[in-house]
Amino acid sequence: MDEARWQMPLLYNPNFTYGHYLEAIKAFISKGGYRPFIEAVNEGLKNTISLSDIDEILIRTEKHGALYHLASIEVTVKGQSKKFAVNVAISRRGKDWLNHEFFVLKQLNNRFDFSYLPSVYFLGEVKSMLMFLAEWFEGYYEFHISKDKHGRQKTVLWDFNHGYKSLSNEQAKEIYKQASNILTIYYDTCEFKQIFPWHHAAGDFVVKIAKGSIDVKLITARRYQSMIVFLEEGNINPLMALIYFFLNLSVGMRLDRFNGIGDVAWASDFCVDGVVEGFFEALRSKEHTGKYNIGTIKEFISLLKHFGKDDLELMLNSLMDIYKNSPEIDIITGNLKRHADKLYSVIQTLPL
Repeated sequence: MDEARWQMPLLYNPNFTYGHYLEAIKAFISKGGYRPFIEAVNEGLKNTISLSDIDEILIRTEKHGALYHLASIEVTVKGQSKKFAVNVAISRRGKDWLNHEFFVLKQLNNRFDFSYLPSVYFLGEVKSMLMFLAEWFEGYYEFHISKDKHGRQKTVLWDFNHGYKSLSNEQAKEIYKQASNILTIYYDTCEFKQIFPWHHAAGDFVVKIAKGSIDVKLITARRYQSMIVFLEEGNINPLMALIYFFLNLSVGMRLDRFNGIGDVAWASDFCVDGVVEGFFEALRSKEHTGKYNIGTIKEFISLLKHFGKDDLELMLNSLMDIYKNSPEIDIITGNLKRHADKLYSVIQTLPL
């Protein structure tokens, strides 16, 4: 980084320069004689190395947000490189969120034997900045809704190495399917815990497309708890809780911002097909492994099929309190009836 950039105020935190930021990250990974960092590198490389084996360490700024800053660290060992992520928070609110997220990711990775979330290694505070080291999903990129030259909606993969790629509707549907599968597989049918908040506009889901194959990961888990509040826990019907999770999932998956930062975007109807497929794929996996715990999938589908379009719209409307202070509320309410109709038609095609 040149001297001019080194002295520039850090985006969103102008009391610090980029130089302060990068020096703090360097101090963070060098703590304890680099021991925690070397342990993370060993885990990432699935090898055993010492500090003297490292040829080069490159620290890069990647992304800046109001709460967090994201940097990458690329380590080269005997010609083999491995990249890691560093999430950094400076504000008090950002630190509170980042600290909580670190332990949520730890908890989920310890509890579930999945590879959808990044591994996290260690947390520390250096020079008034709180940060943690995490796995970097190499070759995975954000995706966002955009428009073609005719104003028609399209989905674009932000491949920074090979150029932005416009995706087919089938590819986009597969992404929504896998993202829905991920959130549902972590949903706890007994305690109603779920990963939230999440948002496509924030780039929370990332995608890798290689040799025609699509793979989706979730890079964050800010909270893992129930969104349902009842006066008495015994009043909660687990099937109704699952229905509301499903309905909210179907809304959230359709929300984005054009090109990641523009106006609120509402995904095309094929998104709903992907959501339903991914949701039920995860439920069947739970049933197969004995973690569904609330009857059978067949019974659940039968229950869903009993709801008419008006019933679905009424239940969707009851979720709007979640979005009442969100800039997305007008887009959601303006599309809610058509969304309920589409959801109804897809549900009716489900086999019993």
